[in-house]
Amino acid sequence: MKIIISSFCFVILLFVGCSDTKSIIDKKEATDQETDQQELITLFSDIKTEAESISCINANEWSFTAYGSKACGGPQGYIAYPKSNETSFLEKVTIYTNLEKAYNKKWNIFSTCDIAAKPTGVECKNGKPNLIY
Repeated sequence: MKIIISSFCFVILLFVGCSDTKSIIDKKEATDQETDQQELITLFSDIKTEAESISCINANEWSFTAYGSKACGGPQGYIAYPKSNETSFLEKVTIYTNLEKAYNKKWNIFSTCDIAAKPTGVECKNGKPNLIY
C-alpha cells in the first residue's frame, strides 16, 4: 500500500510540477535503494519513450539536452528531443536530473568522473535522431 501511495504521489508531482524536486527521494521515509532506483529507471524510460515517439524527418526541428547527474558531477549524457514539446520535455528531464542528484546523495553513490561529450547537433537517420559529436 505504501508503494502505491508513494508511486501515486510521484506521478502527481510529475503532472503538477514541483518547485522542490529535491525531493521525493529525500522525503520518503522507509524506502530502500532498489525502490528509489526503480523510480529513476521508470522516469528515464518515460523520457526516452517521449523523445522517440516522433519520427526525425527534419533535424532543424530537434535539439538536445543534458540529462541525469553523475555522483562525481556533471550529466550522465545527452538526449535528442523534438522541439515541438520542448517545455514539457525539459521539465521532465530537470525533475529526473534533480531526483538522480538526490538519489546519489541519499545512497552515497560513487561514479566515474569522466565527462560526457557534449554533442554539436542532431541529425536524422532512418527516422531516428542521432547526436552529432
